[in-house]
Amino acid sequence: MSKFHRRVEKLAGKIANLIVLPLVIALVFSVGAPDMACAVDGVKEDDPFYRKFWPLGHRVPVETLKKEYVPFKSLGDIPRRPELFLEIGDPFLDTGKLDAGFEVPVLGAVWQPRMWSYFIYRTALQSFDNGNEGRLRDTEWANRLDLFANLQLTGTEKILLGLRPVDNNRPDRFTRYTFDGADKDFKNELGLDIETLFFEGDIGSLIPNLDKAGIRPVDFGFAVGRQPITFQEGILINDTVDSVGFIRNNIPLTGTSNFKVSGMYAWDRLDRNDRSRGADTNMYALFSAADLSTSTLNLDMIYVNDNSDNGDAFYIGASSIQRLKSFFGMSTAFRINSSISIDEEIPNNVVGDGTLLTAEFSITPSESEDIAYFNPFVSVGNFTQAGREPILGGPLANTGILFASPNLSTYGAEISPFVDDDVGFALGYQAFWDNRRRNLVLEMAGRHDFSGDGIDQLGLGFQLQQAVGQHVQLQLEGFHTLNERQDDAFGGRFEILFVY
Repeated sequence: MSKFHRRVEKLAGKIANLIVLPLVIALVFSVGAPDMACAVDGVKEDDPFYRKFWPLGHRVPVETLKKEYVPFKSLGDIPRRPELFLEIGDPFLDTGKLDAGFEVPVLGAVWQPRMWSYFIYRTALQSFDNGNEGRLRDTEWANRLDLFANLQLTGTEKILLGLRPVDNNRPDRFTRYTFDGADKDFKNELGLDIETLFFEGDIGSLIPNLDKAGIRPVDFGFAVGRQPITFQEGILINDTVDSVGFIRNNIPLTGTSNFKVSGMYAWDRLDRNDRSRGADTNMYALFSAADLSTSTLNLDMIYVNDNSDNGDAFYIGASSIQRLKSFFGMSTAFRINSSISIDEEIPNNVVGDGTLLTAEFSITPSESEDIAYFNPFVSVGNFTQAGREPILGGPLANTGILFASPNLSTYGAEISPFVDDDVGFALGYQAFWDNRRRNLVLEMAGRHDFSGDGIDQLGLGFQLQQAVGQHVQLQLEGFHTLNERQDDAFGGRFEILFVY
């Protein structure tokens, strides 16, 4: 029996500590909350024993049609909308008369300009030790600010500017103070580099004079500029690139309620997990999706022409998403993604040959809003993404909270999100209370490397979130991971998020 497997046997004793802590925290957060009492009061004497703790979250009765008259909710019954940081023109999601706007000469479109600005500020105290030999524990106070300005011209046309003034989009380039680690000091990364700037709209809406009768096929959506691109839940590509794209929705196709196809060309900023080689690449992509009576199917293809030495590659991903009504209402998603290096493989997850198969199974327990999920995966070879923003996790980032990076400074994913002949899973439960303003995620995840070159990992983690008012969210999370051939990894973080 290997040393790692002996350590796994000892994990049973640690499971209690890791699970009891978040449960106690959740109960403390819920002291005096009537919904916690309802979950217990709703249990009948003849109910199975597990009904006393299942579902974990707030118990929600099954809704039925009401026989009595239900009046329409007026302004006094609807909560006040959260205002944005800056609103010029018609306020965002407000009530009242809209501005008449003006007609644009030649184009024929009626523009109703309004400027909406908002920001997301994240500040966190976090400590992280990934178990690597020679690496010091990082304990830091880290900050991130996403500032947006949205110039809305019509319901479909807009210009969006996004800035990240306190970081430079790399784990070591965030404004932070390090209490313990390799770089004990305050680091200032203030700047005004443009992270997002694009114009999007619909040709038919932008230039109505092209089709005054409304019978020509000119309704093509488009977007041009620096924009975030995510396909196959971020497995195939999850990056911000300079690009132009067009999309056609509602293409007639027998057996579908909606069939859409989009094409894209990107000429800069494609990050392939190799900052030393730059981003001198061109990307050509074709994405398609079809809504069937029972499933949504996606087929996505990307070709990257790397102008540096080697690096050319082809990427393809396919998925099927559906709900199995006959099997406890289970929601499922199956995906297969492949990367094919045309020149030669480049190590360190830059360009590789491989296929990643992932699946997602989730159910909502009866009389609740909770979610129980099981997400397995297996990779054959070294699958790599077409593009990945430097602070994001790898292709497994969407598998579970232990594979996902917080995207805030040096605190990385608790279990490696990259694949190379691996098999693994994430098993978790998310409970909700207080009308979904409070939720707790408990998760166990692991991975096994069957090539013999990597390491096996098994971890436990929790994440607790609580909304405060309309603009603030508190988040507490922690984890402990067993690593083969290296020390255990463990850490925790407390974050305050402001949205305004």
